[in-house]
Amino acid sequence: MTSIKQYPSAREKTTGRLLLLAAGTFVVGTGGFVIAGLLPGIAQSLRVTETSASLLITIYALVFAIGTPIISMVTGRVSRTTLMVAGLGLVTVGNVLTAVLPTFDLVMVARVITGIGAAAFVPAATASAAAIAAPGRKGRAISLVTAGFTAATALGAPIGTAIGALGGWQLALWFVVALGGIVVVGTGVLLRRIPLPAAQTARERFAPLASGRIAVTLLTTLLIVAGQYSGYTFFGSVQDRATGGSGTVLALLLFVYGLFATIGNLLAGSLSDRFGNRVVLNIAVVVLIADFVAMPFAGGALWSASILIAVWGLSAWAALLAVQHRVVEIAPGAIAWNSSATFFGIALSGPLGGLAISTAGVHNLTLVAAVVVVLALVVGEVSHRLVVRQARRVVESPAEVDGARPLLAA
Repeated sequence: MTSIKQYPSAREKTTGRLLLLAAGTFVVGTGGFVIAGLLPGIAQSLRVTETSASLLITIYALVFAIGTPIISMVTGRVSRTTLMVAGLGLVTVGNVLTAVLPTFDLVMVARVITGIGAAAFVPAATASAAAIAAPGRKGRAISLVTAGFTAATALGAPIGTAIGALGGWQLALWFVVALGGIVVVGTGVLLRRIPLPAAQTARERFAPLASGRIAVTLLTTLLIVAGQYSGYTFFGSVQDRATGGSGTVLALLLFVYGLFATIGNLLAGSLSDRFGNRVVLNIAVVVLIADFVAMPFAGGALWSASILIAVWGLSAWAALLAVQHRVVEIAPGAIAWNSSATFFGIALSGPLGGLAISTAGVHNLTLVAAVVVVLALVVGEVSHRLVVRQARRVVESPAEVDGARPLLAA
């Protein structure tokens, strides 16, 4: 497992530095998630269908998922400050190009650049958070930094969507660019001399994937994300009956989603500690399936759509946190791979949603998503059984197997 040296000034106040890193993940997350709320305007401006425009989300997520482990290996001895500044700089440049380039093909290239920058910044920011934290507070520091993604869902995406409704989708991206520029400068000035993590071989980095229980658990993450994000990617079209085409109302509904996603994320952690992640995961996924099945029939009015969207955000993110809880307990070193699984799921969500729209209709998209989430429920249960089986084997033979700790109460 990677070990990270303590930052020399960890005894000083580090909250400001951690908030700066969280602002960076907020920029990365907002730049990725806000596209969903802007999709109709982007499609019209670039003269493509919404299904084609959704590929802007797909390519960003795919580059992030593939690029994260590769960039981490290639830049292992590069200064974390340099890597973060370069990564967030690329994100900012990519967002500028997305806003100004005139054709869809060129904008796709811009999203590739943005994804490469995100893949460089996020792992470096996470490692830096652990390095600058005081002893015994590394977990909290990492949680604060990764909370930037949740904040991007709860605040960044709806704010960007509202700005887009008022001044066009390009203006929303300029908002993200401005934030990115500020964080780039702050990172270069305030975050220096961060120790490099211990070197890892490619074999060590890929070792977690050789474990069946870890691979199946990561597949659970991928399926939940692909299912729930297929609805999020086409959020504006799926909810058009409730919004009446109003960008302001759409931003409000995105805020409801993000708010309850944050609540679900926070609740699921403590509930998983108390009752076990299997209970939390199964309940959350069953609720999400029921919610998705109900949405085509009960999501036509604003009040009912608001309730369904709140339940959606709460249950989906509670389920994802429960899976993450399982990953951390059985193999902490695999948490980076869980992030890759998340973004592979986001990458699949666009094509999945497009297929659902072409076959079942836009307002029935969540029925198709529900089928994918049912698969996640099944795979999650298989994951649990593999974890329990492994734990029993370790109890019978105390030697650790595949580098992960046993967990009987998974």
